[in-house]
Amino acid sequence: MGLFDKARNKITETSNNLNKKLSEKVEEKGNNPRQKFAEYSSFPQYEKEEPAGWTPKQGTEKVFTFSGTTITVPKELDTCIQYRREFAEAADYYTERFKYKYALCVNDYDSFTYYFGDMYEEGLQPMLYRASSLLLPFGVFDIDNKSFNELHGSLFKKAVLSYQKMYGVEEAGKQKAKALADGITRYGMKQALQREIEDDNLSYHDFVQRRIAEDTGLRFKSGEVSSRIIGNLIGNKLFNNPEQKAAAYEAFNEETLFEEVHSDYYNSFYTFIDVLTKKGIINGVKAVNDGSAQTTIDNLKNPMFPKDRIPQALATIISTFPFEEEYYTLAEELCGSSSEVSAIKEYFLGDNS
Repeated sequence: MGLFDKARNKITETSNNLNKKLSEKVEEKGNNPRQKFAEYSSFPQYEKEEPAGWTPKQGTEKVFTFSGTTITVPKELDTCIQYRREFAEAADYYTERFKYKYALCVNDYDSFTYYFGDMYEEGLQPMLYRASSLLLPFGVFDIDNKSFNELHGSLFKKAVLSYQKMYGVEEAGKQKAKALADGITRYGMKQALQREIEDDNLSYHDFVQRRIAEDTGLRFKSGEVSSRIIGNLIGNKLFNNPEQKAAAYEAFNEETLFEEVHSDYYNSFYTFIDVLTKKGIINGVKAVNDGSAQTTIDNLKNPMFPKDRIPQALATIISTFPFEEEYYTLAEELCGSSSEVSAIKEYFLGDNS
């Protein structure tokens, strides 16, 4: 190998080392805010004791009357209903703990996206464990925690969707930053940036020096830094800046989030019933609305629907979807308010209506 080759290899090695060093510095400064957060376990613990463990219950068949028709509740479903209050109390407790941890951990966009998973799962997992454990007295032995968790996550995830929407602000910025970095690598600095650089006369060298100095505190000659590193640096500065995150966090409604967390926790009750219906232990009931009654509902609102058949149609709908509050409202609209409807609604929905 000649002296020229050795010198060229040395320059390449030096450049690669500098790029690596810059990449690490950019990651530390801009792209990895998690490094600045304390461990979740280091925060003070919620001092109130968790609700006591649940014990097996035994239901009985129930019969309700409604405008000359009957709604029969099998004993298996009545057994589930007897746990409704326990689910509500546990959901209240774990939501309050979530609020407590939220107040301690969250003060901006980054802390919210960093700690949300820990805070949410801390309450969700004991709720799901309690719910899945109730399957055992029904003879369901082939559902493990993982499959139960996956089922629940596919059915009820309001708070998770809110988190994903918030996190999407940063992810969208990262995608734009990546696109800009790719453009700079392929087409060159000025063509890729286009309108993002207001001063078209800004030199490549000056632009690089200024951005790198601002974001990392390091100074390199422009030739020593790869265009992809520069592109990532500039892109994150333009599209993933603190102002955008602050605006998203400011617009975020934490009270709505708390309601969604409570809903996700409490709805483990419906996941529990959903498993029992899919196993054939409870028949003719759907814990989750699949929309299959919508056609009948639309027809019930049609003036041509036979008046004498309205109560039976409503009874069938409520028997199938007993946890849908809107169907009780429909029954009152079509048949008038009555103690019968109130009794059925109170039985199935209780304080959660």
